[in-house]
This record gives sequence, C-alpha cells and structure tokens, in this order.
Amino acid sequence: MSDQEETTPRGAKTHKGKRILESREPKLVEGPKQTLFIRGPKTSLSVRQLAHEWHLIKRDFSTTYNKNHEIQPFEDAKQLETFCERSQCSMFCFVSNSKKRPDNLIIGRTFDKKVLDMVELHLKEYKSQEEFATSVEVPMHARPLIVFNGEVFGFNPNHMKLHNLLTDFFFENVPIQDIKSQEIHLIISITAADDSTLAITVLQKQTHEDGIKIQEIGPRSVFDIRRTKWADDEIFKKACRQPKPKAKPHEKNIVYDEVGDKRGKVFVQQQDLSTLALKKRKKLRKGDQKLKARIESQDQQAEVNDE
Repeated sequence: MSDQEETTPRGAKTHKGKRILESREPKLVEGPKQTLFIRGPKTSLSVRQLAHEWHLIKRDFSTTYNKNHEIQPFEDAKQLETFCERSQCSMFCFVSNSKKRPDNLIIGRTFDKKVLDMVELHLKEYKSQEEFATSVEVPMHARPLIVFNGEVFGFNPNHMKLHNLLTDFFFENVPIQDIKSQEIHLIISITAADDSTLAITVLQKQTHEDGIKIQEIGPRSVFDIRRTKWADDEIFKKACRQPKPKAKPHEKNIVYDEVGDKRGKVFVQQQDLSTLALKKRKKLRKGDQKLKARIESQDQQAEVNDE
C-alpha cells in the first residue's frame, strides 16, 4: 500500500459517522486538550506509578492504555500518532524501561495528526503520594496553579520550549474566566536548577485558623533531560496560528424586545385569486337534458323553501 493510500481519509457512510468526522475537524475555539498515557514494551514500577498519579490529577482530560506496546517514539512514531488520533488526544505521556534508558518518560504533543515536539526524561528520584504523611482529597474539577522556578526558563531556548510544552501538558487549555484564591487547591511547581535537571512537585493549599499553608502531597519527581525533538519554526507558527473569527451575518427585519425575545417581520406576496382552488361542479354534457332539468328543479325547490 502506498503512502498516499494510507493518508487518504475514508469518507463517512452514515449520519453518525459524518458527525464524528465533523467533531474531529479543526475548530475556531478548541476545547480542552486530552492526554494519552501509554506504556512501552517494558516499564518499571516507578514510571508506571508516576504516570498513574498524573492521570488521576488530570482525570477528565486524559486516557490511559494499560497494555504494553512496541513503540519507540524517537525512531518511529506512526503507531503512537495512530493511538492519539483514535483517542482524540493531542498530548501524550509515554513510559518505558530498558537497559540503555531505564525509567524513561516522554512528554509530547501532536499537530495535524503528526508528532509536533517531545522531550525525553530520565526519572532519577521519585516519591509517590502514598509516602507522604498527609494526603487530602482534591476536588474533581480543581484547576492547578503552575509555577516555574529557575532563570533558565527565561533565556535558554531549549527550556523556553520546554516551558511551553509543560504548560500545555498540565494546563490542558481549559478556559478560566475568574480566578479566585478560594478555588485554587493544587499547585504544580516545576523547577530547573541547571540545564539538565528538572523537578516537578505537586503541592496543595490548605486553609487553617492561623492562615493559608502550602503542603506537599506528591508525587515528587526529579528528572534528567535526555533527548529532545522540537518542531521547526514554520510548523510551530502554523500550529500556533489562530484564525480570525467569522463576522456574524446581519439579520434583516429582526429585532429583540426588552425581555430578549426575538421578533421578526415576514413579508408575504399578494395571493393570485385566479388560481384559488374552489369547489367544482360536474360538467354537463350535450344532450343530457334530464340531468339539467333535475338540477333546475332542485334549485327551484330550494328557493321555495327559503321563502
């Protein structure tokens, strides 16, 4: 099968399939970004547990595959792109473990059904939520506050791209209109002490009589940055491009009253009465005098009754 046949999309044969394809098309206002958690050929307990705890934090906006898959994203990402397209996920977190790259974790995102960029991390230190003394349940729809610590995020080009990638991974493009301090429960702290080390810690805000306290609830993870694959400038600009909103067409002869109800004027053409359908009598044929006389007698009898 040629590459052209593989990339040619299949048309929908039913109305339900048409709606599904329309939902997958690009939109002017995109919804929350979904994340796919997927495992490689072999995994270690630490990376599996870290991916599971991140999945619980993201909850509504993530999907997890519990089976192992023969995937190597930096060598061949076609199968990973297929899984992301099938699950409608634009972000992915791939975990694996091998002799050459133990405790490996890859965070990336896709654009136009292709991998846009990704970073490979080595999990050097890890402390799960169960190892912390206190752990309070976090509300279901709690949005995290993301804090970046480190000067390298401001001037290092590699870390500036990493800053953008991690923001997409944890923020998920969820619109927030009003930010209130009472509604902030989770804090994700991302620290870069140098060019090769990265630490991600999950904290929780707790309100006491003495005031507000920040307590670490886990997971805590420290990574070494291994390989990176960043998108070209032209492709990245295309991915960040936002189309102009379409102008709303002017509604003629439509007004809104004080209550907000919609009222409109409807213009109807003058009706042609010559084409109006009326009750038709049976046509008299030539020579049918008996029928004609019977109709005349009925009419005369009706006049007499009226008098």
